[in-house]
Amino acid sequence: MIQAISLNRTQCAAAWALSGRALRAMLPTLALVGLFWSVSSWGYYALVSAMALDSGYDDAPLLFAIYYLAWSAIVLLTFRPVFQGQLSRPALSGHAMALAPVLAAYGLFVALALPLLPAVSVFRAPPNPPEFMFASAWYYLPKSVEILFQQVLIAAIVLRAQRARMPLWSISILMAVLFGGFHLTFSLDGFSPFYVARFTVAASIFGVIIPWLYLRTRHGFRWAYGLHWGFYALDAVVTHLVLAVPKWAM
Repeated sequence: MIQAISLNRTQCAAAWALSGRALRAMLPTLALVGLFWSVSSWGYYALVSAMALDSGYDDAPLLFAIYYLAWSAIVLLTFRPVFQGQLSRPALSGHAMALAPVLAAYGLFVALALPLLPAVSVFRAPPNPPEFMFASAWYYLPKSVEILFQQVLIAAIVLRAQRARMPLWSISILMAVLFGGFHLTFSLDGFSPFYVARFTVAASIFGVIIPWLYLRTRHGFRWAYGLHWGFYALDAVVTHLVLAVPKWAM
């Protein structure tokens, strides 16, 4: 029994040491990802301010769809060695063909189903509400491309961690901390504590799951993208139902 406990401790120590070395090797990747994410967010708000828009996604959906598509391309080119073997024409065509019906289904959802939901009440909405609460279907065009951009960044971290020989459980912890921690910054934009907490918890859970999707399932990118987009669809439905305009006000 004592030998077994000692062996387990040794194995745990070795695993943590391996994770620590892998994390140090990944610091340049994490720094680049943080830079891309921060600069892209700053650029979005700078464009919205320069163009005097009330809502970037709603008022200029094509512009910001192209904006995040360009950022996705920049990330892919920057981390091209990490994505080696996954950027071939057949691989990209396969992803595009598989995601086409998924995006079509989400497109039908925002164009046909979402307008049927009750409108969000301005009195029940929190102060400084997020854009999606009062957005049109066009909002989800750039949002879909922004999710693509985020997934490319996430994939770069997960694949780089795998190459650095980081254990799967360590990658899950890392992604939960990074993805969940990023959503905590929503509080700096003045969003309500409940909104920040809701998205932070969801992002942390997603961070735990996503390495398994990428590294242990076939076509993990498609699953991750669909799940990521699906959360926004579910959250929009719940928000419209919970914060609906009361019947007496109609």
